Amino acid sequence: MSSLASPRAPSPSSIATARLMGRLAMAFVLDVVAIVRGRRDLVDALLLATIVQANTAALSSEIELQAAFAGADHPPPDDLRSPVSINAVAHSLQMPFETVRRRVHRLAQKRLCQQVEGGVIVPTSILMTPEYLKSSFEGYERLRAFYYELRDLDVLPDFPPPTVELSAELAPLRAVARLSTDYVLRVVETVMSALGDLLEGLILITVVRCNTEHLSASQRGGAGTTPQDFVTDSLRRPVRVSTIAWRLGLPMETVRRHAAGLVDRGLCVKTRGGLIAPAEALARPAFIQFMAENLINLHRMFAGLAQLGVLQAWDDLNPRSVLV
Repeated sequence: MSSLASPRAPSPSSIATARLMGRLAMAFVLDVVAIVRGRRDLVDALLLATIVQANTAALSSEIELQAAFAGADHPPPDDLRSPVSINAVAHSLQMPFETVRRRVHRLAQKRLCQQVEGGVIVPTSILMTPEYLKSSFEGYERLRAFYYELRDLDVLPDFPPPTVELSAELAPLRAVARLSTDYVLRVVETVMSALGDLLEGLILITVVRCNTEHLSASQRGGAGTTPQDFVTDSLRRPVRVSTIAWRLGLPMETVRRHAAGLVDRGLCVKTRGGLIAPAEALARPAFIQFMAENLINLHRMFAGLAQLGVLQAWDDLNPRSVLV
């Protein structure tokens, strides 16, 4: 996955659209994180998602296998899952090895994953539970709504036609889950590359979302990358620590401590109503680079969905209105 080491900005003609897409995408990412988390600890949920994704990474690169194991009743068998080392999981989430080792051991004791030769897998039996299928369906519907949102704003490029044909009766829950989880984890990784801490990254994204989720699609800012080109801070609605804690399912004191770190680094500002992520912070090169990375990763996800015929199926279910 890519890093934020070498900043590059979207072209000036597309910067306002990239900003809007980033805003909508972060809302999608946080909703998927909440769906995946369910009633679990947030970090444990992300660890399990990372393990599942790594187990099926080779499968995801083969379109025929993606199609073969697309439906809810057709998870990849355990012999197609590649174990992932604890070190690789820790590196992916930029967490201390010992923290990940201890958490994975606890998850294995709960039979949510298995430590096998070569690393860790989440077995097929876990991925057939009602809880997992419910979250997969919720994630599927959230991604479908996100696609319609971007499609109807006319901010997506044209994608190539499908290269495989899925059954008309098949809801490709698992294939969609693999593609959307890959996108979400790429976002998490690029944010952590900029901040160096998983929870601070998620808290900052939540602040940005809460500050801007009331804005209309027309409120995108200007066509440049200076603070003056961003939506003015006066339009950002502050968010309280208690709201962030509730949205992420984190203890209040944990959020308060990490939020203080974001304030100290100038990434958030305290106001009477709560926290905002100011334009001055969002215009930093690392975040402009993140915006560019996000466009690439969004297009990668939607191109994969198009290749499987998912976007075509969604368009058939809900055709775009044509104004005459």
